[in-house]
Amino acid sequence: MATMAQPERRIRLDFRRQEDRSAGAPASVLRGDLSACAITGDCLWLGCDETATVERLIRQAPSTYADHRSFQLADIFSLPAGAGEEIDIEGLAADDGYLWIVGSHSSKRKKPRRHENDAREALERLSTISIDPNRYFLARVPLVAGAAEGLFGLAGFDGSEASAGRSAACLPMSGGGNVLTDALGRDPLLGTFLRIPCKENGLDIEGIAVRGGRVFLGLRGPVLGGWATIIELAIRDDGPGRLGLDAIGGAGETYARRFFDLDGLGIRDLAFADGALLILAGPTMDLDGPVRLYRWPMPLEAGDGAVITHDRLEVVFDMPYGDGVDHAEGIALLDEGPDAGRREILVVHDSPAPDRLHGDGTAIDADVFSLGPA
Repeated sequence: MATMAQPERRIRLDFRRQEDRSAGAPASVLRGDLSACAITGDCLWLGCDETATVERLIRQAPSTYADHRSFQLADIFSLPAGAGEEIDIEGLAADDGYLWIVGSHSSKRKKPRRHENDAREALERLSTISIDPNRYFLARVPLVAGAAEGLFGLAGFDGSEASAGRSAACLPMSGGGNVLTDALGRDPLLGTFLRIPCKENGLDIEGIAVRGGRVFLGLRGPVLGGWATIIELAIRDDGPGRLGLDAIGGAGETYARRFFDLDGLGIRDLAFADGALLILAGPTMDLDGPVRLYRWPMPLEAGDGAVITHDRLEVVFDMPYGDGVDHAEGIALLDEGPDAGRREILVVHDSPAPDRLHGDGTAIDADVFSLGPA
């Protein structure tokens, strides 16, 4: 049985803007639907599953990030449904001078209103499955060093340019999909799940980790017979602004799949910690918990093994969760904790509990957990 860990401390995330408040989504939307995070220097990058933007906060003190800036991805990418429709960002990762961003790649089912009394209308909503074309988003944007050490912007905004040979690029999207979903749709195990909505064990990407050109995507669903899935990709440049997929699978597929015994849980986020991959796991369905952190040692040396049994994983600890609130959605490795030689992770939550919310609706607390000695 995993040990239930408690946060070592909390960090305040303040979404008050220092520039025009009219840009981007209101703070009340951002703080209530955080879904992904990554850290570069003093910058905390955040994704919200209700927008088509990436958010940046800057460290002001050991326990505060503020000076909010919103980056509208439609300004540098051609989104099939435009800037007004969500990307459903579910993963962020920083590697080799790039910020990587991934959408859920999922369809969704409408839900009856909580106190719906009209049975016909409730059934009609339950029968409606929609595909948002912007959700099929997988991209990288060059990070641009700022004037001060530890500060970064994104290339393509405010006239900032990346160094030679580096540019923003994404997998081309069309028809409610991309080359990744085209390939997965032909997979004998995963293909049928592309037609099932998210949170119903359908295909649902909810984490990304990148190291040295290798891209790992964690799937909230499907969970097959209690086994969760990570998809590995080999990304290539495929022309100006375009990414492509190289063959990486054992039979020449443009993806490699691995199945993990995570005690029946799906994957909610991924993050590299030194040479290991941290896996944040939680329920595939629309449930509160449990929430558990695993460590997969040496993923870059895993070879062609398609099945990762429980004995090849370390259960780090369980995390607290609430009744309808405090759903852990994103993790990021902190460079160093307050005690020298200790590692920590930052955890951000969807549906935050009221005690996390502060001020006039612009700030939220994230949790920090200790990983022990570095």
